[in-house]
Amino acid sequence: MMMKYKLPFALLLMPFSAFATQHCPAIDTIKHNNGVYTATTAGVDEWIGTVQGEIPQDSAIKSFHEALLILNSDGGEDNIIDQGRFQKCTYNLQAEGKLIDMYFDNQTRRASISGKPHWRYQQTTFLEIYSCSGVAPELCAFDIMLPAAP
Repeated sequence: MMMKYKLPFALLLMPFSAFATQHCPAIDTIKHNNGVYTATTAGVDEWIGTVQGEIPQDSAIKSFHEALLILNSDGGEDNIIDQGRFQKCTYNLQAEGKLIDMYFDNQTRRASISGKPHWRYQQTTFLEIYSCSGVAPELCAFDIMLPAAP
């Protein structure tokens, strides 16, 4: 008896071929100077964030707040579960009520959180999102999806 195996159809349609696993930067790896926050990754990419408005007196990072991935909601072929646009990692500053948003390579990137724990699905009035909070920032892992080679 011959058995046939089928690949999931979604895998055949994926326009991305490689993944680069990342996570929100650990607090002690983030440097700040004059309201600009940076952290480097193992590669050449960098996390960048800036304080909006007046720079607070105590602008040191106090704690991790959350990471955010927004699902594509256009209903097109990119609308695959656990994939979307990785937005940012947000941290609480020592100054009360002040937050800093850090962006991977200073942009939003196509990402997957498939198989990654700590992400929780939420549906808001306008968006479907996954957020990661209540854990160390390094535990908010995600895979940056790299375009397939031509």
